[in-house]
Amino acid sequence: MSVAVDQETPVPVEKAPAVDRAQVVQALALDLQQALARKGRAPFVLSGLPLFEDLGAIHQTLARCLALAEDPRLRQWHTLLEQTLPAYEAAFQEVRQARDWVEGLKATLDAPLPTPQELGAGSDTVARQVAHYLGTLGHDAVISPWLKEFREELWALSERYWSGLFHCYDIAGLPRTNNEHESLYGQTKRRLRRQLGVSELRESLMRHGAWAIFQIDADSPAELQECLAQVSWQDYAAERSRYEQRQDRFRRRYRWRHRRDAVLQQRVTAWAQAASGC
Repeated sequence: MSVAVDQETPVPVEKAPAVDRAQVVQALALDLQQALARKGRAPFVLSGLPLFEDLGAIHQTLARCLALAEDPRLRQWHTLLEQTLPAYEAAFQEVRQARDWVEGLKATLDAPLPTPQELGAGSDTVARQVAHYLGTLGHDAVISPWLKEFREELWALSERYWSGLFHCYDIAGLPRTNNEHESLYGQTKRRLRRQLGVSELRESLMRHGAWAIFQIDADSPAELQECLAQVSWQDYAAERSRYEQRQDRFRRRYRWRHRRDAVLQQRVTAWAQAASGC
């Protein structure tokens, strides 16, 4: 008695789409655009230093790509960065030092605030820690004139704010700053601008504030569907396409700022594939 054996049908393996050199060049151009579009917010979120570091990473990536295959566009960008970046290295080294000072001061001021259950370190303790940290900045004898000026400004600024800087470490519920309130106010202004289509909102916020109401005409799902039916499918598809393009820009920016090295490694891998396919 013979037993028939079913032979498995081989599953076709999908080939990865061919990588074109022009696509990699375009992707690197967009990476340059992301690097140059850096925005910051003083004093902790700087833009110049991340921009300089981004351009340095792109310069190294271009060198790796050119080692695999020459391209006049990549060569031009590589040459321009190679000529430009060294002139600013010393200046940005000073910025790094200044940033480290500010972040060190921030870490000292980030002591736990008191709660009804925990008293915390207390204002006297935090004040002594801040004074000690500011004193250690004077141990750097050989620094540039710009860093000396920055250090003196940091000391002077701390002295001006000293009398009201440490109350939050004694009073439970007292925030360190009013930054969160200012951020909430800014978010409200932006939301009202988008919804009302007006540029000046100070008077509207002062008059209405939390009572600003936006009317919805549809009172039921049927009325909402009737309202939506007034928009043609073509207009919806076009608007949806514009929305997706905008979201793609946000995704690209997020990947660049949070996973820059992985993005650039993908560019090198794609360039190697494109070069081997020629």
